[in-house]
Amino acid sequence: MRSNVVCALGLTLLGVCGIVRAQVVDRILAVVDDRPVLLSEVRLAQSVTGVSRAQALEAAIDERLMFAQAVRLSQTATTPAEEEAAFQSLVERLEEGVSAAAANDRAALRAMARRQLTILKYVDFRFRPLVRIDPPARGSGPGSADTDGRAAVGAAERLDQRAAAEDLDARIEQWVAELRASARIRYTDTEP
Repeated sequence: MRSNVVCALGLTLLGVCGIVRAQVVDRILAVVDDRPVLLSEVRLAQSVTGVSRAQALEAAIDERLMFAQAVRLSQTATTPAEEEAAFQSLVERLEEGVSAAAANDRAALRAMARRQLTILKYVDFRFRPLVRIDPPARGSGPGSADTDGRAAVGAAERLDQRAAAEDLDARIEQWVAELRASARIRYTDTEP
């Protein structure tokens, strides 16, 4: 008798479930080292950066790879105050007009802020000490600087900062290329 009740209940549930339509909640766009990159993640990245879906997908893959390596290093541990500041920075960027809709998904924004903060700490720890700028030969004769020389020093410092930023960018690009070369990346969705 019990099995008849259970069977009837099961059939009733199957009938009800047959009536309810399946609704796609999210979609997997890529799989990186056996972990999915979801459409919702890509849309959030799109909202924050203002880039195309394809660019946001590539950025999400890169972020996933960098975070996986960065989180292993104890020097990249974040504090709640740092995470809150990073989160507020993202919210402010979104409120400035990129997409207010993305600001509603606070949990996803907090996760993104934590990932980005961890990656930045990793870059500061691993790459920034390697950045060296050789000072270019600067003129020292008359007419090579303003009368007090401050303008020339300021310009030289800006050039040095730009060169340091370019060197750091090149190191990060090389790191990401190495991460991609050793990762298993499979794209599952080709829809625009």
